[in-house]
Amino acid sequence: MCQTARKEIGEGTTGRSNNIIQVQRLCKSYGETRALESVSFAVCNGEVFGYLGPNGAGKTTTVNILCDLIERDAGEVIICGLDIERDPVAVKKRIGVVPEESNLYPELSCRRNLEYLAELYGLSRAVRRKKANDLLETFDLTDKGAAPFRALSRGMKRRLTVAAALLHSPEVVFLDEPTAGLDVPSARALRRLIQTINRGGTTVFLTTHNLAEAEALCNRVLILVKGHVVTEGTAAEIRQRVEKARTLSVVLSGEVAEGSLLEACPAIHSASSTEGTWHLEVTDTHAAVAQIVSFAEQQGVRVSEIGTATTSLEDAFVTILKDSGEEREVGP
Repeated sequence: MCQTARKEIGEGTTGRSNNIIQVQRLCKSYGETRALESVSFAVCNGEVFGYLGPNGAGKTTTVNILCDLIERDAGEVIICGLDIERDPVAVKKRIGVVPEESNLYPELSCRRNLEYLAELYGLSRAVRRKKANDLLETFDLTDKGAAPFRALSRGMKRRLTVAAALLHSPEVVFLDEPTAGLDVPSARALRRLIQTINRGGTTVFLTTHNLAEAEALCNRVLILVKGHVVTEGTAAEIRQRVEKARTLSVVLSGEVAEGSLLEACPAIHSASSTEGTWHLEVTDTHAAVAQIVSFAEQQGVRVSEIGTATTSLEDAFVTILKDSGEEREVGP
């Protein structure tokens, strides 16, 4: 699994070739509700891994188990080569967590929040001061160092929360809906910071409802529905798996009957027209184009334009939900 992913992210940003997270047959129930049912996956060292699914799919439960915040019913979790059941403290020293709602202290200044958390991690006074200053500079918050956390804008609060998760230089950072509720400039700035963190060698485990964000940031994604893994791979791979037909947009210069078009072009699955433009669902793009051109010549009409439409990760996600009986409105 990680062999393929590593070709896309580049070899060894931190010099390791093994999986940094390994989850096998993870199960969790809340009373009669099965939140996770035999969930297995692996995250490669140095990648951005997207963990996606609709509300109630089990994403937060999974993250809470991986961060040792709740106990699992069954299954195995290995992070950074350590069994989370046998070495929970050692695992926590190697991970950083950015929850959807910030866990920083509103009355403390930005710098004091960072220094206090660094103290909890056991860093010396000199190191924690340097760490705080470096992170404030990296996250463009130096001029807010003396400001109380509660006085920051929402975007600044998210940036400081991410900075706090990096104080101890974790190997893996868990980001839960990092850009939720942010305006466009703040969300874009935070996405750039996530890419910077990852380029520095930190593996990123990302949960988000923003499918465009996942497509832009993640090397691979996993889609979870009703506590089950339904698909996993690159965005391109997932799009291809659910793409039953490709869409062509064709402009013909003359009158064409739908029935004759479908009869002459077996590669076309369905057809509809709007103001001279035909929208065609095709099973084989190359064959369909050849058949359309041949048909046009026989009918004495001209092919003025042919275009294709690419399925997005969001389109694929919606299709997967429909197929699993979980159709609903999704998006940012």
